[in-house]
Parts: sequence; structure tokens; C-alpha cells
Amino acid sequence: MSRGSFLDLLAQSPVKPMLEHAMIAGNCTDELGVFIAALNKNDWQGAIKSRERIVELEHEADDLKREIRGHLPKSLFLPVPRADLLDLIRLVDRLPNTVKDISGLMMGRKMQVPEGIRVSFTDFVTKAVNTARQASESVERLDDLFRAAFRGEIAKTLGVLVQRLDALEHETDEAEIAVRAELFAVENDITPIEVVFLYEVVKEIGELADRAQQVGHRLLMLVAK
Repeated sequence: MSRGSFLDLLAQSPVKPMLEHAMIAGNCTDELGVFIAALNKNDWQGAIKSRERIVELEHEADDLKREIRGHLPKSLFLPVPRADLLDLIRLVDRLPNTVKDISGLMMGRKMQVPEGIRVSFTDFVTKAVNTARQASESVERLDDLFRAAFRGEIAKTLGVLVQRLDALEHETDEAEIAVRAELFAVENDITPIEVVFLYEVVKEIGELADRAQQVGHRLLMLVAK
């Protein structure tokens, strides 16, 4: 994002750039599903293209995070402390970072998900991505919260969104348990080193959902203050 575009957003509202950052983070986490689908079809060109898109979006999110940190006015009157908003940005920014790490590991090792666990693995990824998307969409309500001074009906709506986020994260946990059980069952059919890295990928995907849940809880803390 250009400096002029960033300042235009900041002029509209102190939290507008944070909404843009959340949208970019959501687009990046969505791309993980595209990346995994390409791998499952042995479409390496598609996987490379998707990986490049993930890296591009992660860089955009990083650049915008730095702009926000450097230009969010320290003296601006806000309903919540500036430091709390910056901490929220930090948590949101971990989502595209995690997706970049997952895709980088899988691409770097040219990993493929064993056919015997592919269905449950894809379901697991979908649930983790949905959880991350819910977190991003919750942050995108920040402008409404700001206008309402973090009170009233919009604060209640946020509570409902975060409850949904918690439910999605729980579904992801259940899906992770299922994937781990299926992976254990096929361990003897793949090389030990592949097993190690598959478990690492599963762990990172689970952490994507965990980190998304942390974003929601941080939002609730802002409202509680």
C-alpha cells in the first residue's frame, strides 16, 4: 500500500487501516485452502502460484502493520488504549505469517498428503481456514465498534461473532484429533521423515485456528475495558 493510500485510510478513521490489515490477513488465510487443493491434485504449478500469492499477501500485511505502528497517532483520543490496538494488530498479523510458514514447509519439501488421510486433512484445513476467516471478519467490525465507543448493540454483536469463533476453533480441534489418528494408522506406509513433517504441518494448521481464537478474545478484552 502506498503512503498516500495509507494516510487516506487513516484520515477516514483511526482504525480503517486495521480493517484493511484484517482483510488482507483473511485473504491470505483463505489462500491456504487453494494451496492444499492444488497439492492434493498434484498441480505443482497451481501450488507454486498459490504459494506466491500467500507470500505476496503476507508481505502486504507486514508492510501495513509497520505503517500502522508508525503512524497511528499517539495523542489521539480513543475509547481504548493505543497499545491495545497495536497488540491486536500483532495477533492478527500472526495469521498470514502462519500460513506462509505452512505453505513454505510443504512446498520446500514437495510434501503430499497421503491419500488415506486426504479427506480428513482437507476437512481439517477447511475448518482452520474458516476459523481464521471468522477472526478477520470480527476485526473488520472494529470501525463500527470505534464509532459506538465500544459499547451498545455492536459490542453485543461482537460477542456473538466471537462465540462463533470459539465454536469453529473447537471444531478444528476435533478435526485435528481425527487427522492425527488417521496419520498414526498410516505411519508404516510412509517414510519416517515424511511422518515427522506431516505432524509438524498438522500442528501448525491447528495453531492457525488457535491464533485466530486469540484474536477474538483480544477483541472482547477491548470491549470489556
